[in-house]
Parts: sequence; structure tokens; C-alpha cells
Amino acid sequence: MPKAIYSAKVDDDGRVRVIHIFLGPNEQECEKLQEKHAKGCLSYGPALEAEKTIDIVADVDKLPEADEDSISDFLDLEDEEEEEEEEPTPEALE
Repeated sequence: MPKAIYSAKVDDDGRVRVIHIFLGPNEQECEKLQEKHAKGCLSYGPALEAEKTIDIVADVDKLPEADEDSISDFLDLEDEEEEEEEEPTPEALE
């Protein structure tokens, strides 16, 4: 089953401002991507090394395609127009 590692970088003030998502067909591939990114990122790499990240491994139903709609679906994001359409009208509430 495909996996995701959600890795939140904890800043020095204890706040989370950036969350990385590493996707792969299994946890090992996600970890490889995470390590590769850490080697090239001047901010994330030291945080990962110092154990200043919170990592959550999750099963995912399927990996997103490389397009905005697929990624939005994967992240369970709705655009405002869709949300507005789903809200009941005052007439519907009567």
C-alpha cells in the first residue's frame, strides 16, 4: 500500500510553519526521499538530524497525479466555489 511521511519541522520557538510530505509505494521509499531532501535543504536537514521534526507515517489510498486537481483531492482541499455551492440556501432550510 502506498505510504506518506508527514514531517513537520519544529522551529526554535516551538511552532510548526512547514510540513513536508514524502510519498512513495512503501515506507522505505518515503524514507529515502526524506533523507535525499534533508541532504539538500539547509533548513530541513539540520532539523531532521537534531530530531526537531515530528514525523507521521500514514497509509494512502493512492498517490496523487502531477496535476493541481489530483493534489487538491489528495490533500482533501475544496475550493471556495465548491464550498459555497454545498451550503444550503435559506429556502432549502424552510
